[in-house]
Order: sequence, then C-alpha cells, then structure tokens
Amino acid sequence: MKRLLILIILSLSALALVAPQLPFAADARAQTAPTATPRPTRVRQPKAVVTPEPTATAEPEEADAETDSAELAPVAPGAMTSQIVVFNPDTTGSATVQIEIYDSAGAAVFTTTESISPNGAKIIAVPNTLGANFQGNAIISSDKNVQALALAANGNNNARDAYEGVSAPATQLTFPLARHLADDTQNNILAIQNAAASSADVTITFYNADGTMAHQQNETLAARGSFYLNTNTLFSGSPFTGTIALAATQNIVAALQTRYVRDTAAVRALAADEYDTLIYLYSLERKINGKGAAQNWSEIFARNNGANAADITIEFFKNDGSAAGAQTVTGVPANGLAQFLLNDAAFAALGNAFTGWAKVTSTEPLGVSTFSAMSKGKRFNGVDGLANSQVNTRYVCGATARSATENTQLTLLNTEARNAKILVRLFDPNTGAKLMQTTIKLTPHAATTVKFSDSLFAAAGSNFRGMTLVQAKGKTPPKIIAAVSNPYGSNKLISANGYLCSAIP
Repeated sequence: MKRLLILIILSLSALALVAPQLPFAADARAQTAPTATPRPTRVRQPKAVVTPEPTATAEPEEADAETDSAELAPVAPGAMTSQIVVFNPDTTGSATVQIEIYDSAGAAVFTTTESISPNGAKIIAVPNTLGANFQGNAIISSDKNVQALALAANGNNNARDAYEGVSAPATQLTFPLARHLADDTQNNILAIQNAAASSADVTITFYNADGTMAHQQNETLAARGSFYLNTNTLFSGSPFTGTIALAATQNIVAALQTRYVRDTAAVRALAADEYDTLIYLYSLERKINGKGAAQNWSEIFARNNGANAADITIEFFKNDGSAAGAQTVTGVPANGLAQFLLNDAAFAALGNAFTGWAKVTSTEPLGVSTFSAMSKGKRFNGVDGLANSQVNTRYVCGATARSATENTQLTLLNTEARNAKILVRLFDPNTGAKLMQTTIKLTPHAATTVKFSDSLFAAAGSNFRGMTLVQAKGKTPPKIIAAVSNPYGSNKLISANGYLCSAIP
C-alpha cells in the first residue's frame, strides 16, 4: 500500500478542533509547524479565456490597498488546528484510505478508514478527543495512488498555511530558509516525523548564511514519533537567517512553519532527489505603492547543497515570457544561502508592478524556497521551487475552492519554447464527477494565474471545494508547472495558503 506522511501541530482549545470527517465542502482548517518568515509577495492575475455564465463569485478586495508607507506591526497567530485533505486522482476505482494519527511519543491515538471516489476528495479533521495542545503526526495508507495535504488555520482564519504530504521519506533533508526575527510573531517551528517502526537518532544543524554552523543538537525520536523545535528557544533576542540540515539513522520527513506579520506559511523539507542546478520559481511579484513602500513582494532563498562554493544566478521573466533581468551571487559556500528579496532597491529594475516567474541556476545543486507577502504581510504563503528533474506534464491540486470566502488562484507556467494547451478540470469531491473543464493557452515560457472566482469557472458553482486536475495536451506535451494560492476572506482578504500541485504519471 502507498503511504503518505503528514505532521500535525495543534495548540488550540478543544472547541476549535471541530468535527471528525467532513466532506470536502465545509471550511478547511488545518495546521502545520510554524517558522519565521519573509516579506510580502503575491500571486497574480489571470489570462482570461471566457466561457459563459457570468455567475462569478465576487472576489474580496485587498486587505491593505492604501498607499501609505506605514509597516504593519507583527501579531502572533495564536493557536492553530490541523486538518488533512486526502484526494484520489487514481481513476481505476475508489480508494480505501486508512489514516493513523500518532502522538509525539509514537503512540497511535486515532485511526479511521475512509472511502474516496476516483477524482474525489475528503477532509479528515483531527478529533477533539485528542485535547488542546496536541502535537503529532499522521500516516496515510491506501490501495490507490492517493495524495494528501496538511492544512492549518487559527480560530479566525487570519493565519493559514498548507504543505504537501510526503511519500518518500529520507535520512538527509534540508530547508533552504530558517529565520528568526522576533519571538512568537516572526519565528520558526520545526517539526520532524520518524517514518520508521524503530527509533531514530536525528542531528539538527542550523547554518548561518555564510555556511558556518550556528547551532547543532541531537534528538532521539521514538518509532512513529515526532519532535518539535521552536526557534524562540535558540535565537531569542538574536535575529537569525540561515538554513537547516537534518541527518537521521531512519527515514524521516519534516516541515517548517514560518510566522510572519499576520499570517503564516509552511514548507516541507527537501530530499536529495529534489535538488538540482536548475530550479523553477512561479508567481513572483514586486509591487511598490505610491509612497515607495512595498505592498506585495517575493523573497527567494537558495541553499547550496553541494560540496563546493556555488555561483547562483536568478533570471526573471515577465508573464508573457520576455526576459526581465538577472542577478548573480558568486562564491556561496557549501551549506550557505543566497537571498533575493524583491522589495529591496537592488531589484528596482523590475519596476514597481512586476509579476512573473524566474529560474535559478547554479554550479552546485540547490534547494530553493519562495515566500510571498501580500498587503504588507497581512497575507503570506510559501512554496518550494521545483527542480528541473521534477517538472511534469500532469498535476493534481487537492485543495481548491470557489466560494464566498475562498477562491483559488491557479498559477500555470509553460517551461518550454513552444506553445502549450493546458486542460484544467474540476471534480465533485463526493462523487468524483467532472464539474467543468476549460483550456488555457500559453505561449513559450509564459505564465498566467487564473482565478476560480472568474465566470470561466461558474459551472463549478459557488460552494466548490475539491480536486483540480491540470494537464498539458498533445502527443508530446510540453512540461508545465501548476501551483495554488488560496486567498481567504469575505469582504477583505485576510490570509492565504499556497502549495505546489502534485505531479502524477
């Protein structure tokens, strides 16, 4: 049976731990491991291909569209609750899915078995019987090729994040960014899960940006157990920006939650097969308001995972595929970090209203993470860059929505020098029936962000939460990338989560 691993953090009152299994049609709240975070970026607009029925869901406005220069004061997100979205892109039949939740000591505390239709999806809520302040992990097993996401949200949904489940744990993992700017409000929480049936010794090493060691500690995780580390305990009163490396005697997975100004973001650790000398980044932005203050921006962090110093180049492209400039950082040491912060004056050549994408190349293998801050940090999300070796032609996006409070923004990137036709299909979460489909056309090296609030997706209705399939068409289809941002809010957008859609055969 295929297995997926998910980390869970709960530090919420039992009241907020909501019900057991909800069909994928109720509000999805979840939680991951917190981490310190970057500054504003945001996912951007569509290239509309209109298909009737203008019953579009009205999209909320920006939370902070004012043109002043004031920065927002960071606020701690408070307690967060986890949910797990499991989705079944396997069309050969319904999936029998077993979800097992373990506490940090490795004891099984909850088990449930669910059936999920082909192309269906289901939310698994952590039961309130586990009590407040629960921390643990989950293992998902199925007879089908299911995928999973961990979702997290605080009580009022103004801090939300998401990251992908892992089917291939490893003994060596890295995070391209670890950052501690302030206790509680701009810190990281590292979560490590032991995937094995026997105990694991894990060495946790924090590296400074120059590749020197900042901190190291050893921990022993029980079989199926987990370990959580808040950077408050390491860097309180002493700001830190660097990277993390994990080495274990058993296969592990890990996730890092970054807390920013008002929102949170989560990314999972990268294994060696996700490193590359060419990494693609999607949904980049640099928006400077009339007062010269950054409104939305991207921050990019590239870790040198090689044995030698690396020269790292980032090349920017507009959404139409045209070049927008490049920068190179030379001599980045092994375990070191190159940073590209688009709110900096160093990127003024991109202009004050840049949206686009980038590719990062290096003389040594890299891992790259990108964080997007929007509305001066009121909304925030993070995703890992995609290694060239991982780019595919078909993806499944398990948590997508079209509703009064949440409307997915789907970013598509054509990585090749030829035109791409991309089929986008939305499915009923309960039955797996196709609700609608549309084709998006992209010119060479072009990108676009389509909004599910547009009338193009009206056939999905106004209360859709389910799975979306993205596929490049053709006999030898071009390789593409698909990623999701889910802004949240009714009258004003107050938070967001984001994730990379999962490649499927």
